[in-house]
Amino acid sequence: MIGEDIRASVFRDTKNYYEQVPPGVIARQLITFAKEHAGKDVLDLGCATGNYSLALSSMGYNVKGADVNAGYVKIARERGLDAHLIEGALPFADMSFDTVLLFEVLEHLPNPDAVIIEARRVARKNVLITTPNSGGVAELQRSGLLFEHFADLDHKNFFTKESLRVLLERHFVRVKVQEGDGINPLALLPWRAVRFFGSGLTRLKLIPQRFYFRLFAIAEI
Repeated sequence: MIGEDIRASVFRDTKNYYEQVPPGVIARQLITFAKEHAGKDVLDLGCATGNYSLALSSMGYNVKGADVNAGYVKIARERGLDAHLIEGALPFADMSFDTVLLFEVLEHLPNPDAVIIEARRVARKNVLITTPNSGGVAELQRSGLLFEHFADLDHKNFFTKESLRVLLERHFVRVKVQEGDGINPLALLPWRAVRFFGSGLTRLKLIPQRFYFRLFAIAEI
């Protein structure tokens, strides 16, 4: 097929993506989110190969991992994580953990409610959720742009701030959803120094943000 190399570089089937991700590679924003809101005992539900679990463990959290991907669980165990393969209901008693993490999970699920119900069952304090943000798509399209995560072929759900809040409020009384990971407004300019400067101003929140890459949600028990 003509241009197949270009297609392969744009569209991604991420089912086994984390097998190629080296140990220690994480999005620092997710760790900061967990540190701000998680209790001491944590279940990383959808832990993949364990990078986030192990990062939190190194900071003093008691972390277990769980995933439906047997290959991921094997790698996570080899890296030292207490990781569990999910085959149906979670193999944990009610209220076993202070906090359950659902980091970049719900967008992959044909039935996110079922996983949310199980996460709520085993949590004592809260469930922390991150997912790609799909708000502002119409405005981006007017400039011929889309968020990068639209290229992930195995995503089943595309959440906005409002649709994620509605989903979570079916299961939790107190829900807070925020947009995060602001996109550098200068990222499309051709000058590297200007892009770098814009990135720094974005992190410091000195440039007004219009688009955000990720949603962060706190669902309290």
